[in-house]
Amino acid sequence: MTAPRASAMIFRVATTPFATCCLFLAASLSVLPSGPPVSAQTSSQTAAKTWTPPPPAADLQAALDKAATGSPETLTALADSGRADAQAYAGLLFVMGRGKIAPNPPRGCAYAAKAADERADAMHLRARCLQYGLAGGKPDVEGAKAAYTRAMQMGYPQSKCALGQMLMAEPASVDRGLALCKEAARASDNEAQLALGSAYLAGKPVARDPREARKWYEMAVKENPLMAARKLGDLYASGEGGRRDTKKALELWGAAEKAGDQAACILMADQLFSEMTGGRKPGPGTYAFKGGVPLKDIEVVELWYQAALERDPRPEVKTRADYALKLLKSFKTANVSTKKPK
Repeated sequence: MTAPRASAMIFRVATTPFATCCLFLAASLSVLPSGPPVSAQTSSQTAAKTWTPPPPAADLQAALDKAATGSPETLTALADSGRADAQAYAGLLFVMGRGKIAPNPPRGCAYAAKAADERADAMHLRARCLQYGLAGGKPDVEGAKAAYTRAMQMGYPQSKCALGQMLMAEPASVDRGLALCKEAARASDNEAQLALGSAYLAGKPVARDPREARKWYEMAVKENPLMAARKLGDLYASGEGGRRDTKKALELWGAAEKAGDQAACILMADQLFSEMTGGRKPGPGTYAFKGGVPLKDIEVVELWYQAALERDPRPEVKTRADYALKLLKSFKTANVSTKKPK
Protein backbone atom coordinates (compact mmCIF):
# COMPACT_ATOMS: atom_id res chain seq x y z
CA MET A 1 0.00 0.00 0.00
CA THR A 2 1.21 3.43 -0.82
CA ALA A 3 0.40 6.66 0.92
CA PRO A 4 1.01 10.32 0.21
CA ARG A 5 3.65 12.12 2.14
CA ALA A 6 2.28 13.59 5.37
CA SER A 7 1.42 17.20 4.70
CA ALA A 8 3.32 20.01 6.36
CA MET A 9 -0.04 21.50 7.42
CA ILE A 10 -0.64 18.69 9.88
CA PHE A 11 2.56 19.32 11.72
CA ARG A 12 2.06 23.06 11.86
CA VAL A 13 -1.20 22.39 13.67
CA ALA A 14 0.14 19.64 15.91
CA THR A 15 3.70 20.27 16.91
CA THR A 16 4.41 18.73 20.30
CA PRO A 17 2.27 17.97 23.35
CA PHE A 18 2.15 21.11 25.49
CA ALA A 19 1.90 19.20 28.74
CA THR A 20 5.06 17.23 28.09
CA CYS A 21 6.91 20.47 28.74
CA CYS A 22 4.56 22.22 31.14
CA LEU A 23 2.39 20.71 33.86
CA PHE A 24 -1.18 21.91 34.17
CA LEU A 25 -1.33 23.91 37.40
CA ALA A 26 -4.45 24.71 39.40
CA ALA A 27 -5.05 28.29 40.40
CA SER A 28 -4.39 29.21 44.01
CA LEU A 29 -7.16 29.87 46.46
CA SER A 30 -6.34 33.56 46.30
CA VAL A 31 -7.98 33.68 42.88
CA LEU A 32 -10.62 31.02 43.49
CA PRO A 33 -13.87 32.28 41.95
CA SER A 34 -16.90 32.64 44.16
CA GLY A 35 -19.26 32.12 41.26
CA PRO A 36 -19.57 31.64 37.49
CA PRO A 37 -19.35 34.36 34.86
CA VAL A 38 -22.16 36.82 35.39
CA SER A 39 -24.94 36.52 32.84
CA ALA A 40 -26.60 39.61 31.46
CA GLN A 41 -29.90 37.78 31.00
CA THR A 42 -32.47 36.75 33.57
CA SER A 43 -35.81 34.98 33.54
CA SER A 44 -38.98 35.08 35.55
CA GLN A 45 -37.53 32.30 37.68
CA THR A 46 -34.45 34.29 38.71
CA ALA A 47 -33.97 37.52 40.56
CA ALA A 48 -34.12 40.71 38.53
CA LYS A 49 -30.42 41.18 39.10
CA THR A 50 -27.71 38.54 38.76
CA TRP A 51 -25.74 37.97 41.93
CA THR A 52 -22.17 39.19 41.72
CA PRO A 53 -19.61 37.85 44.20
CA PRO A 54 -18.14 40.73 46.20
CA PRO A 55 -14.34 40.97 46.26
CA PRO A 56 -12.81 39.42 49.40
CA ALA A 57 -12.04 41.83 52.21
CA ALA A 58 -8.35 42.28 53.05
CA ASP A 59 -8.38 39.89 56.02
CA LEU A 60 -10.23 37.25 54.02
CA GLN A 61 -7.82 37.58 51.11
CA ALA A 62 -4.91 37.08 53.50
CA ALA A 63 -6.63 33.99 54.88
CA LEU A 64 -7.16 32.64 51.35
CA ASP A 65 -3.50 33.19 50.55
CA LYS A 66 -2.53 31.13 53.60
CA ALA A 67 -5.02 28.41 52.68
CA ALA A 68 -3.45 28.22 49.22
CA THR A 69 -0.19 27.18 50.89
CA GLY A 70 -1.95 24.42 52.83
CA SER A 71 -2.75 26.35 56.01
CA PRO A 72 -6.53 26.93 56.28
CA GLU A 73 -6.58 27.79 59.99
CA THR A 74 -7.04 31.54 59.52
CA LEU A 75 -9.83 30.96 57.01
CA THR A 76 -11.67 28.53 59.27
CA ALA A 77 -11.26 30.91 62.22
CA LEU A 78 -13.03 33.62 60.24
CA ALA A 79 -15.70 31.16 59.17
CA ASP A 80 -16.23 29.93 62.74
CA SER A 81 -16.63 33.52 63.89
CA GLY A 82 -19.79 33.74 61.78
CA ARG A 83 -18.46 35.44 58.62
CA ALA A 84 -20.63 34.31 55.69
CA ASP A 85 -17.96 35.26 53.13
CA ALA A 86 -15.38 33.08 54.87
CA GLN A 87 -17.91 30.27 55.30
CA ALA A 88 -18.63 30.28 51.55
CA TYR A 89 -14.93 29.96 50.68
CA ALA A 90 -14.31 27.39 53.40
CA GLY A 91 -17.27 25.38 52.14
CA LEU A 92 -15.85 25.18 48.64
CA LEU A 93 -12.34 24.48 49.94
CA PHE A 94 -13.36 21.47 52.00
CA VAL A 95 -15.91 20.07 49.57
CA MET A 96 -13.39 20.08 46.70
CA GLY A 97 -10.05 19.90 48.50
CA ARG A 98 -7.10 21.86 47.18
CA GLY A 99 -3.38 21.22 47.10
CA LYS A 100 -2.27 19.93 50.49
CA ILE A 101 -5.79 20.20 51.91
CA ALA A 102 -7.67 16.93 51.50
CA PRO A 103 -11.38 16.99 50.66
CA ASN A 104 -13.70 16.88 53.66
CA PRO A 105 -17.19 17.17 52.14
CA PRO A 106 -19.20 17.00 55.38
CA ARG A 107 -17.20 19.88 56.85
CA GLY A 108 -17.48 21.89 53.65
CA CYS A 109 -21.22 21.28 53.42
CA ALA A 110 -21.66 22.45 57.00
CA TYR A 111 -19.95 25.75 56.18
CA ALA A 112 -22.05 26.14 53.01
CA ALA A 113 -25.25 25.61 54.98
CA LYS A 114 -24.30 28.39 57.40
CA ALA A 115 -23.69 30.91 54.61
CA ALA A 116 -26.50 29.83 52.28
CA ASP A 117 -29.08 32.41 53.35
CA GLU A 118 -26.65 35.27 52.75
CA ARG A 119 -24.70 34.16 49.67
CA ALA A 120 -26.00 32.69 46.42
CA ASP A 121 -22.80 30.74 45.80
CA ALA A 122 -23.13 29.04 49.18
CA MET A 123 -26.78 28.21 48.47
CA HIS A 124 -25.72 26.60 45.18
CA LEU A 125 -23.05 24.58 46.99
CA ARG A 126 -25.59 23.55 49.61
CA ALA A 127 -27.79 22.26 46.79
CA ARG A 128 -24.89 20.16 45.50
CA CYS A 129 -24.35 18.76 48.97
CA LEU A 130 -28.01 17.78 49.21
CA GLN A 131 -28.12 16.37 45.69
CA TYR A 132 -25.19 14.01 46.18
CA GLY A 133 -25.38 13.35 49.91
CA LEU A 134 -22.02 15.02 50.49
CA ALA A 135 -22.90 16.07 54.02
CA GLY A 136 -22.81 12.44 55.09
CA GLY A 137 -26.44 11.44 54.76
CA LYS A 138 -28.50 10.13 51.88
CA PRO A 139 -29.09 12.33 48.83
CA ASP A 140 -32.04 14.67 49.30
CA VAL A 141 -33.51 15.21 45.84
CA GLU A 142 -36.35 17.49 46.84
CA GLY A 143 -34.14 19.47 49.20
CA ALA A 144 -31.60 19.96 46.40
CA LYS A 145 -34.30 21.17 44.00
CA ALA A 146 -35.51 23.67 46.57
CA ALA A 147 -31.96 24.93 47.21
CA TYR A 148 -31.23 25.30 43.49
CA THR A 149 -34.50 27.18 43.06
CA ARG A 150 -33.60 29.49 45.92
CA ALA A 151 -30.12 30.06 44.47
CA MET A 152 -31.75 30.95 41.13
CA GLN A 153 -33.98 33.45 42.93
CA MET A 154 -30.88 34.91 44.53
CA GLY A 155 -29.42 35.38 41.04
CA TYR A 156 -26.94 32.51 40.73
CA PRO A 157 -26.71 31.59 36.99
CA GLN A 158 -25.38 28.01 37.24
CA SER A 159 -28.24 26.89 39.45
CA LYS A 160 -30.67 27.07 36.53
CA CYS A 161 -29.19 24.19 34.52
CA ALA A 162 -28.18 22.31 37.67
CA LEU A 163 -31.88 22.19 38.48
CA GLY A 164 -32.63 21.52 34.82
CA GLN A 165 -30.40 18.44 34.79
CA MET A 166 -32.16 17.08 37.86
CA LEU A 167 -35.51 17.58 36.12
CA MET A 168 -34.26 15.95 32.92
CA ALA A 169 -33.57 12.80 34.93
CA GLU A 170 -37.33 12.54 35.57
CA PRO A 171 -39.37 11.45 32.52
CA ALA A 172 -42.27 13.75 33.35
CA SER A 173 -40.01 16.81 33.62
CA VAL A 174 -37.59 16.39 30.71
CA ASP A 175 -39.01 19.26 28.66
CA ARG A 176 -38.98 21.66 31.59
CA GLY A 177 -35.42 20.73 32.51
CA LEU A 178 -34.25 21.00 28.91
CA ALA A 179 -35.80 24.46 28.63
CA LEU A 180 -33.97 25.62 31.77
CA CYS A 181 -30.63 24.39 30.47
CA LYS A 182 -31.15 25.97 27.06
CA GLU A 183 -32.06 29.28 28.68
CA ALA A 184 -28.91 29.11 30.81
CA ALA A 185 -26.73 28.05 27.87
CA ARG A 186 -27.92 30.93 25.70
CA ALA A 187 -27.05 33.24 28.59
CA SER A 188 -23.41 32.04 28.43
CA ASP A 189 -23.51 29.40 31.19
CA ASN A 190 -20.65 27.15 30.11
CA GLU A 191 -21.75 24.20 32.24
CA ALA A 192 -25.19 24.34 30.64
CA GLN A 193 -23.65 24.36 27.16
CA LEU A 194 -21.57 21.30 28.05
CA ALA A 195 -24.56 19.52 29.56
CA LEU A 196 -26.63 20.05 26.42
CA GLY A 197 -23.83 18.95 24.12
CA SER A 198 -23.36 15.76 26.12
CA ALA A 199 -27.10 15.07 26.27
CA TYR A 200 -27.55 15.35 22.50
CA LEU A 201 -24.38 13.38 21.78
CA ALA A 202 -25.32 10.52 24.11
CA GLY A 203 -29.01 10.56 23.20
CA LYS A 204 -30.08 10.67 26.82
CA PRO A 205 -32.57 11.91 27.97
CA VAL A 206 -33.22 13.54 24.57
CA ALA A 207 -33.10 12.00 21.11
CA ARG A 208 -29.54 11.68 19.82
CA ASP A 209 -28.72 14.60 17.54
CA PRO A 210 -25.02 15.13 16.65
CA ARG A 211 -25.88 18.38 14.87
CA GLU A 212 -27.40 19.81 18.06
CA ALA A 213 -24.45 18.46 20.04
CA ARG A 214 -22.08 20.33 17.75
CA LYS A 215 -23.98 23.56 18.23
CA TRP A 216 -23.72 23.52 22.02
CA TYR A 217 -20.11 22.27 22.06
CA GLU A 218 -19.16 25.07 19.65
CA MET A 219 -20.53 27.53 22.20
CA ALA A 220 -18.87 25.76 25.13
CA VAL A 221 -15.40 25.38 23.63
CA LYS A 222 -14.89 29.14 23.49
CA GLU A 223 -14.89 29.27 27.29
CA ASN A 224 -13.80 25.79 28.34
CA PRO A 225 -11.64 23.79 25.91
CA LEU A 226 -10.76 21.33 28.67
CA MET A 227 -14.27 19.92 28.71
CA ALA A 228 -15.59 20.58 25.20
CA ALA A 229 -12.73 20.53 22.68
CA ARG A 230 -12.09 16.79 22.64
CA LYS A 231 -15.73 15.89 22.02
CA LEU A 232 -16.17 18.57 19.40
CA GLY A 233 -12.97 17.36 17.74
CA ASP A 234 -14.41 13.84 17.62
CA LEU A 235 -17.45 15.17 15.75
CA TYR A 236 -15.27 17.00 13.21
CA ALA A 237 -13.11 13.91 12.74
CA SER A 238 -16.09 11.62 12.15
CA GLY A 239 -18.22 14.09 10.22
CA GLU A 240 -21.22 13.42 12.45
CA GLY A 241 -23.66 16.29 12.58
CA GLY A 242 -21.87 18.40 9.99
CA ARG A 243 -18.81 18.66 7.79
CA ARG A 244 -15.81 16.41 8.27
CA ASP A 245 -12.66 18.40 8.88
CA THR A 246 -9.63 16.58 10.27
CA LYS A 247 -7.58 19.76 10.38
CA LYS A 248 -10.17 21.31 12.67
CA ALA A 249 -10.24 18.12 14.73
CA LEU A 250 -6.48 18.32 15.22
CA GLU A 251 -6.73 21.94 16.30
CA LEU A 252 -9.44 21.10 18.84
CA TRP A 253 -7.61 18.09 20.25
CA GLY A 254 -4.48 20.20 20.56
CA ALA A 255 -6.45 22.82 22.51
CA ALA A 256 -7.91 20.11 24.73
CA GLU A 257 -4.48 18.67 25.50
CA LYS A 258 -3.05 22.09 26.20
CA ALA A 259 -5.89 22.70 28.66
CA GLY A 260 -5.03 19.44 30.46
CA ASP A 261 -7.22 16.79 28.80
CA GLN A 262 -5.12 13.63 29.00
CA ALA A 263 -7.48 11.66 26.76
CA ALA A 264 -6.78 13.92 23.77
CA CYS A 265 -3.22 12.66 23.19
CA ILE A 266 -4.18 9.27 21.74
CA LEU A 267 -6.72 10.89 19.41
CA MET A 268 -4.08 13.28 18.10
CA ALA A 269 -1.55 10.47 17.73
CA ASP A 270 -3.92 8.15 15.87
CA GLN A 271 -5.06 10.87 13.49
CA LEU A 272 -1.50 11.93 12.66
CA PHE A 273 -0.53 8.29 12.15
CA SER A 274 -3.48 7.87 9.82
CA GLU A 275 -2.53 10.96 7.82
CA MET A 276 1.00 9.67 7.49
CA THR A 277 -0.02 6.17 6.39
CA GLY A 278 -2.86 6.95 4.02
CA GLY A 279 -5.71 6.21 6.40
CA ARG A 280 -4.32 3.26 8.36
CA LYS A 281 -4.27 2.95 12.13
CA PRO A 282 -1.43 1.09 13.92
CA GLY A 283 -1.71 -2.63 13.34
CA PRO A 284 -0.11 -5.70 11.79
CA GLY A 285 0.84 -5.64 8.14
CA THR A 286 3.22 -4.04 5.70
CA TYR A 287 3.50 -0.29 5.24
CA ALA A 288 4.94 1.24 2.08
CA PHE A 289 5.51 4.97 1.64
CA LYS A 290 5.89 6.36 -1.85
CA GLY A 291 8.86 8.70 -1.72
CA GLY A 292 9.39 8.05 1.96
CA VAL A 293 8.26 9.97 5.01
CA PRO A 294 10.39 12.70 6.60
CA LEU A 295 11.98 11.56 9.82
CA LYS A 296 10.76 14.68 11.63
CA ASP A 297 7.14 13.77 10.80
CA ILE A 298 7.55 10.34 12.40
CA GLU A 299 9.12 11.92 15.45
CA VAL A 300 6.15 14.23 15.95
CA VAL A 301 3.76 11.27 15.92
CA GLU A 302 6.06 9.50 18.38
CA LEU A 303 5.82 12.43 20.78
CA TRP A 304 2.04 12.19 20.85
CA TYR A 305 2.04 8.43 21.39
CA GLN A 306 4.63 8.86 24.13
CA ALA A 307 2.42 11.45 25.81
CA ALA A 308 -0.54 9.07 25.62
CA LEU A 309 1.57 6.24 27.05
CA GLU A 310 2.75 8.33 29.99
CA ARG A 311 -0.37 10.31 30.84
CA ASP A 312 -3.52 8.49 29.74
CA PRO A 313 -4.58 6.16 32.58
CA ARG A 314 -6.59 3.77 30.39
CA PRO A 315 -4.84 0.36 30.01
CA GLU A 316 -6.08 -0.13 26.45
CA VAL A 317 -4.63 3.22 25.43
CA LYS A 318 -1.27 2.41 26.97
CA THR A 319 -1.21 -0.88 25.07
CA ARG A 320 -2.04 0.81 21.77
CA ALA A 321 0.48 3.59 22.29
CA ASP A 322 3.25 1.13 23.17
CA TYR A 323 2.52 -0.91 20.03
CA ALA A 324 2.47 2.21 17.85
CA LEU A 325 5.80 3.42 19.23
CA LYS A 326 7.45 0.11 18.34
CA LEU A 327 5.95 0.31 14.87
CA LEU A 328 7.17 3.87 14.37
CA LYS A 329 10.63 2.82 15.49
CA SER A 330 10.61 0.22 12.72
CA PHE A 331 9.64 2.92 10.23
CA LYS A 332 12.64 5.00 11.26
CA THR A 333 15.09 2.14 10.81
CA ALA A 334 13.71 0.99 7.44
CA ASN A 335 15.54 2.89 4.72
CA VAL A 336 12.86 2.01 2.18
CA SER A 337 10.15 3.80 4.14
CA THR A 338 11.77 6.86 5.69
CA LYS A 339 14.00 9.65 4.63
CA LYS A 340 15.62 12.57 6.38
CA PRO A 341 14.49 16.08 5.46
CA LYS A 342 16.80 18.04 3.18
